[in-house]
Amino acid sequence: MRIALLSTVFIGEYGVTRILENQLPYLLADGHQVDLYACDLDRSLVPAGVRAVRVPTHFRGVALALKAGNYDVVVACTDPFYKIVADLKLDAVTVAYEHGYIPAELTIPEEREQHRKMVEARIGEIYPAFTAVVTISRYAAEYIGWPAARVLYNGGDHFAKLLPAGSLVAHEGPVRVLMVTRYRTTEWLYKGLDDLCRLKKDLGDSYEVTVVGGGDAVTCAKLTAAGVAARAAISDSRKMAELYADCDVLVSFSKCENFNLPLVEAGFAHRPALALAVCAHPEVTPFVFESYEGIRDYLKNATRETLDADGEKMFQFVEKRFRSEENGKGFAALLRELCPNPAGKRAGCVLGLYHAFWDLRDFVRNRIYRKLRRR
Repeated sequence: MRIALLSTVFIGEYGVTRILENQLPYLLADGHQVDLYACDLDRSLVPAGVRAVRVPTHFRGVALALKAGNYDVVVACTDPFYKIVADLKLDAVTVAYEHGYIPAELTIPEEREQHRKMVEARIGEIYPAFTAVVTISRYAAEYIGWPAARVLYNGGDHFAKLLPAGSLVAHEGPVRVLMVTRYRTTEWLYKGLDDLCRLKKDLGDSYEVTVVGGGDAVTCAKLTAAGVAARAAISDSRKMAELYADCDVLVSFSKCENFNLPLVEAGFAHRPALALAVCAHPEVTPFVFESYEGIRDYLKNATRETLDADGEKMFQFVEKRFRSEENGKGFAALLRELCPNPAGKRAGCVLGLYHAFWDLRDFVRNRIYRKLRRR
C-alpha cells in the first residue's frame, strides 16, 4: 500500500508529531510505502524507510504531487490539508485525521467570524468528501459535528520509555506543579492561563508553578509577573521525559481539548494529572474537577503520600487505554480495513521530480543560504 501523510508540522513540541512519529513504524512493519509531507519538518524524527519531504508553505504543487504519487491512501492530519485533499477528489482512499479545533467563542474577537465559517465548511463540505474521518476521543467525534467518526485514542507512553530506572522518586522542597501548553495571547482564555496565575497566588511559596510550551513575549511577561516560571517549548524527547519525572503533579485549566495529550504523558510518568471536568478530560484522566477551586483545594490538601498514591492511580488509568503500540496497530488496521485491495502502483517520475526539487530547495535555504548569511 502506498500511503501519503500530510501535516503542517512534524517537529517535536506538537502533539500531532508525537502521534505520527509513533504510528510510522507500524505502517512500515505492515510493509507499506509511506511518504510524509510537512511544512515544518525535523528530519531527525523521521524513521528510516519513510520518505519525508518539506513542502512549500504556500502548497503549490502539493496537489500535483499527490496525484502523481499513485497513492492508495492519503491522510490529512492538519489544516489546511483537509480542504486541499477534499477539493482534489483523488482516486484514493482519503482520511481526515481530525485532532480538533477550538470553538469560535474562545477565539479572539477579530478571528471569530472566519473561524465560524471554517467550522461550517468542515461539517458541510470537507468531511463528506473523505472516505473516513478519524478523531482522537469520543468527545471529539461529537464536538466536530461528525459523530460517525472513528475514535482512535492517542498513545502517550513515548516519553516514559526514555525514563531511566529509578527516576520516578518523590521530591523534597516545594511541590512542583507543571502545566504543558503553548502560551500565546490568543490562547490565554481557553488554555486557562489566568487560572494558572491565580493558582500560584493562592498556593504561595510552598509550590513552584511552571508552564512549558513557548509563547509570545507579552504572555511570558504576564506569567512571570504572577510568579509562574514560563519556559520555551522542548523538542527533545529525553528532556521532556525528564521534565515529567521532575514534577510532582500536572494541571490543566484548558476549557477546550479534544484529548489533552500532556495529561496522559504525565500519567505514564506516574504523576497525577488534574483537569477541569470539561471536553475530553473525563476520558483522559480520573482526576477531574468541576471548578478551579476544586483543583486548588486538592493541591492545598495534598501531601507527598497522596501525590504518590494518586500518581499510581493515574498510571493504572492511562496504562490500560493509551499505549502507543495500541494506537499504532489500530491505525495500521484501520487503513487495511479502508483499503483492502491496494493497487500497489509505483509512483510516477513526476513525483520524484517534485520531491527532488523540494529537497534541493530545502538544502539551499537551510544550509547554503543560512551559511552565507552568517558571513
